[in-house]
Amino acid sequence: MATVKELKETARKLQIPGYSKLNKTDLSRAVQLYECARKLKVKNYAQMPEEELIRAVQVAEGNQPCYGQIQDCGQDDCAWVAPCQGR
Repeated sequence: MATVKELKETARKLQIPGYSKLNKTDLSRAVQLYECARKLKVKNYAQMPEEELIRAVQVAEGNQPCYGQIQDCGQDDCAWVAPCQGR
């Protein structure tokens, strides 16, 4: 598990907006999202709002872009189900 200092350095490099105000859990999730978007070559990922970015990642992974749009979706294998469904 990365330290807060390491996460903040990674967040700075990934140009995550407002990273300095995030707690460790949210910072870790944001870093995971932005690293995933970078690896999947999502265009303009640093300028997208979080929900839009998650949907872009879902599309790049070959999934439906449903983040935050379906209540009780039942997609327990989705990487974003916990923040989407409030779990």
